[in-house]
Amino acid sequence: MRRKIPSKKNDIKCIVILSSCEKDDWDKAKKKEDKQLSYINTYAKKHHLIPMEIVRRGCFGPMEMNRILHNVIKKMDSGKAEAILVANALSISSSISDAYLKVGKVAQAGYRFISVDEGELYFKLFNPEVGKVVENGN
Repeated sequence: MRRKIPSKKNDIKCIVILSSCEKDDWDKAKKKEDKQLSYINTYAKKHHLIPMEIVRRGCFGPMEMNRILHNVIKKMDSGKAEAILVANALSISSSISDAYLKVGKVAQAGYRFISVDEGELYFKLFNPEVGKVVENGN
């Protein structure tokens, strides 16, 4: 019987989103996403991140990516994870402004957005209602 390893208090449960820039070749997209997954798993082990689920984009376009992000936030609302983990923010975005929008959606929902290349992405904004600077809406 295999023994369970107790989780550390600072472990973060994540949902991994994989995304290649392939538009037509599904096999090539899967190979690129597998390589991306290896890269993400190496980072996750070093930073106490526990991948709870892996979501693949494949060859789908930006509208499908938006739907995927919406579904991932719903899963986090149900308690499955507390962060999104990606290789880099632009891999799941169509532009820089779209990347900020996606990070903002995750932050507004109260979760974390972690990128292997950029680290944790968050907003540090002044909230006049609270009268102080808040990070990720908290």
